[in-house]
Amino acid sequence: MSDSTNISLEFEGDVATIFLQPPDGKPPTLDLQALEDLEKCVGEIQSKQPRVVLVRSTSDRFFCVGANLNALKDIDENSISPWVLKGHKVFSKIEDLAMPVIAVVEGYAMGGGLELAMACDLIFASHGAKFAQSEASLGFIPGWGGTHRLTKRIGVSKAKFYFYSGKLLDAQEACEIGLVDLVSNPGEMQTEVQSYCQPVLNANRNAISQFKAILNDQQRALRDENAAIEASRSVTCLQDPDTKQRLHNFLTKKGKK
Repeated sequence: MSDSTNISLEFEGDVATIFLQPPDGKPPTLDLQALEDLEKCVGEIQSKQPRVVLVRSTSDRFFCVGANLNALKDIDENSISPWVLKGHKVFSKIEDLAMPVIAVVEGYAMGGGLELAMACDLIFASHGAKFAQSEASLGFIPGWGGTHRLTKRIGVSKAKFYFYSGKLLDAQEACEIGLVDLVSNPGEMQTEVQSYCQPVLNANRNAISQFKAILNDQQRALRDENAAIEASRSVTCLQDPDTKQRLHNFLTKKGKK
């Protein structure tokens, strides 16, 4: 049985929803196939032009915890740069969609999963959501735009504080520092999402698109330059013997479960 996360797309009126559906009992993760499927969803959204896009998991315990274990097993100094650049390409396409994109986070968003959420315009979180940019514990840096988007959201000093420690933030703390835009009470997330989306759906589509384009254009050159930097620095991380040992220990520990 494949342990890859299934990526699907559903349309309901003017709202499109990208679903991350993991195998039973496992959290959503990202591998090359998942990234390819995300890219296909973006292409279909560009074709059909809904007014709002939601990104969410079918699990109530996890949004996405980053790279799939099988993807990590195949990562080395030669393969990590294409892997980083592929994730950047897909996440940038999500960010550049003409309509508002909202990450609906229930449960854990960690590593590449948090990077996926930050590629969206807004992050709505349930009270049970948890967030961490946790790559340092394995000897990596964020590889899919996290160094850029985390800093843009919470500032340089806080980005350093939370990346250095890998601290797990609850939803309220994440909202207080600007990582999250809205926190919902348990069981009320869908109502909160619908309540926010209704005036967006009623607003002028072109005005929203133009406003988003202006803001994104201000950051695009820096974002695209950051992709190459993260790819290069990721290679350097994997050349570190300590990173190789940490990754081996992590994969061995996971493999015994």
